[in-house]
Amino acid sequence: MQVSVKVTGLELAKARLEEVGRKVDPVLRGALNTTATKVRTTRYVNPMRGALPTGFSRRAMRLKRARGTLTNARIIPSSSGVPVTRYLGWGYSKISATRARIWVRGPNGHKVAAGFVNPSSFSRMPWSTRIKVRGAPKGFLSPALGPSVAYWFKQLTDGQTIRWTNTFLQQEFELRIRREIAKGVR
Repeated sequence: MQVSVKVTGLELAKARLEEVGRKVDPVLRGALNTTATKVRTTRYVNPMRGALPTGFSRRAMRLKRARGTLTNARIIPSSSGVPVTRYLGWGYSKISATRARIWVRGPNGHKVAAGFVNPSSFSRMPWSTRIKVRGAPKGFLSPALGPSVAYWFKQLTDGQTIRWTNTFLQQEFELRIRREIAKGVR
């Protein structure tokens, strides 16, 4: 999923900065990088705080910063499944004496995970129903995986998030333009 955010008034800002002998590109890159960092924290990591540990979700959403001639900053969420035991809130709904459906708590409610729990066992660990491990002995169980960070990222990206990002980027860009002009002529 790709969402574009546009900066308005770029030509006017370029003209104002050229009057004082400054370039607009470093200002634009700084505003984009600050916006990407702020959006990742406030619009994605903080809402996921009840579902996943903050450090884990921050690492799972990498930032590609604007640098050199690259004038776009990106948030890239991991599409790998997250082990159910990494979730802060998970549980199961009993189906039979030896099988239960796993669910994980996310920012927008519960989501069923791919796996099962044996409610009659002592440890009640979540195990995967997908057994495709090469070289593993028959009957090998692997830990269950819940939805990826990219799934929650997509759930949290809506019109309100895009409007908030646009507003923040515009304000950050204008603030940095004013700072550069205040520095004066080189």
